[in-house]
Amino acid sequence: MKHLSLFTAVALAACSSTDTALYRLPDSAYRLPEGNGTVTALKTVLPKTAAENSLIYQTDAYRVHFSRQNRWAEPLNEALSAALANKLNRRGKNRYIPAHLSGSLKTADTVYIDRFQGSYRGETEISGHIRYADGSRRSFHALTPQYGDGYAAMIESLNRGLDSVAEQLQ
Repeated sequence: MKHLSLFTAVALAACSSTDTALYRLPDSAYRLPEGNGTVTALKTVLPKTAAENSLIYQTDAYRVHFSRQNRWAEPLNEALSAALANKLNRRGKNRYIPAHLSGSLKTADTVYIDRFQGSYRGETEISGHIRYADGSRRSFHALTPQYGDGYAAMIESLNRGLDSVAEQLQ
């Protein structure tokens, strides 16, 4: 019986050490923009490694860590599409809707994200490019200071970085 109790205690300890924390981007709840006019779908494409919903942190100049216990609460490409659409809509020049919510809109701008991560340097990095529906392209890159430690501080910094990306895209 003692053997079974020891086994149960070890199993429970192992379970508690693998708790997963789920995170959301602060601006990822899509809000339909006011006004009339053409609406463009906004699609976000991530590298395969980032599409697995792990939070990513660069630990030194050569290594990148994919967290197993700190993950995105929703598919990152959808959260990024919604957050960027919200930020671009607030800038007021165009009207965007995330591609996963757009139904059958034929006009789409596609954002390709190369990096969306924290860094050992105390900043977050977002880089990539957008391909507009007319075929033109524009690169973007945002380095944003991270204030405080931990994944919550990293996500807040990434959110501020997306503000910079939205500014670069319009």
